[in-house]
Amino acid sequence: MTFLTHRPIAVLACALALALGVSCSTSKAPPARSIEAPRPAPEFSIQDLDGNTIDHASLKGKIVVINFWAVWSPSCAREIPDLVQIRESFGKDKDRIAIVGICLESKNLSDIKSFATQLGINYPISIQENNFADQFGGIDAIPSTFVIDPGWNLVNRYTGKVLREELRYELQYMLDEFSTKEKASHN
Repeated sequence: MTFLTHRPIAVLACALALALGVSCSTSKAPPARSIEAPRPAPEFSIQDLDGNTIDHASLKGKIVVINFWAVWSPSCAREIPDLVQIRESFGKDKDRIAIVGICLESKNLSDIKSFATQLGINYPISIQENNFADQFGGIDAIPSTFVIDPGWNLVNRYTGKVLREELRYELQYMLDEFSTKEKASHN
């Protein structure tokens, strides 16, 4: 009987906690970073599925999201559309953000292309061996996502499916920070 009496209070408390959590996530403080301190990102040169070169030199100056995934992973299938949507949500600033998909553990090119088409992947994809991830400090799970700042420093790592709003918030914060630095250097 006590549970029924206090149930409206519990529902109210949960709603309040949810509201506070949402309002806290919209603050201007930087997001929590899982990398202890930014460190130089690895330099690389790889080929995408069409044979085009993807390298650090062409990506430097942009915010880069490196996403390790596999065709067989349900979490990847749920995460990839979020990555596409996040980048597109930046409108005119979307060209300042690059996403590179690194497909691991699949050599079947037709499976990868079919998967990419199905999920609407509109960014370059490369097939790499697991040891390519070692340059980034290794991965513990698929998907794993790394964020590189415009100065080519590895600043964050997400293990498992990244939350869309968390990544979008981090990218917006970095864009704002980068824009402020650009304006200051022009003055």
